[in-house]
Amino acid sequence: MKVGLVGGGFLGMALARALGAGTVVATRSGTWREGEPPRGIHMHALDLTTDTPALDPLLDCDALHIAVAPGSRGASRRGLYVEGTARLLEQSARASWKRIVYVSSTSALPPVDGWVFESDPRRPDAERGQVQREAEDQVLAHGTAHSIPTLVLRLGGLYGPGRALGRLYRKRHDGPLPGDGNVPTNLVHLEDAVQASLAALSAPAHVGGVVHVVDDDHTPRRLMYDAVAKTQGLDPLAWERPLHPVNAPVGKRVSNLRLKLELGVRLKHPVHR
Repeated sequence: MKVGLVGGGFLGMALARALGAGTVVATRSGTWREGEPPRGIHMHALDLTTDTPALDPLLDCDALHIAVAPGSRGASRRGLYVEGTARLLEQSARASWKRIVYVSSTSALPPVDGWVFESDPRRPDAERGQVQREAEDQVLAHGTAHSIPTLVLRLGGLYGPGRALGRLYRKRHDGPLPGDGNVPTNLVHLEDAVQASLAALSAPAHVGGVVHVVDDDHTPRRLMYDAVAKTQGLDPLAWERPLHPVNAPVGKRVSNLRLKLELGVRLKHPVHR
């Protein structure tokens, strides 16, 4: 299967290496982030913010995997995720794709307390999550309208080699952190995100819709911060409110049952290290 990857970031590069020769990787610059691409990987320049993005090398692929991010240039999230993806799909009339995989995030979920499953109809309150949900909806609608099996992967916070937990949980501002930190985490290791993408690309045609991609581990944020600080020899971070040990964590716990049962992914990193 020849796969076209739109996006060559942290996940895109790892997935391209796993797929190997023949893969087409489309990035805004048309270059590999780490110098020369692996042998057999074909690079293509694609700017989704233009009116008519150039898709030619992607149209001949058997499957399309979309994993884009605004990056450091400060691109509009709506302009990229919603409008940019819409342009890509509108220009794909000649495509021979037999599968579309779109990478979203758990920000598309509502801010609820307790387990959240893919079937939950509630929508997020924050604008960031609303944009993600709108992008998901339009990709799924395109797949339905054109009879292309389509999967949306909602990823938790992505970590792994080059993006360690210590970096993910670094302190970002002065003063105590808001709240008490007793909030479940929803993370996924890079290797498991790649596993999920590979499984989605090769899934049977009847498997579609949304799949959550997170670890089994939902250690509360405060405990995670404390563990990271300890490994780095730093003092624990301060929080606005004290932690009451008898209180259960409050916040969403994203279920990964469908990832395991329908995509058959066996997590390599079920808990945080």
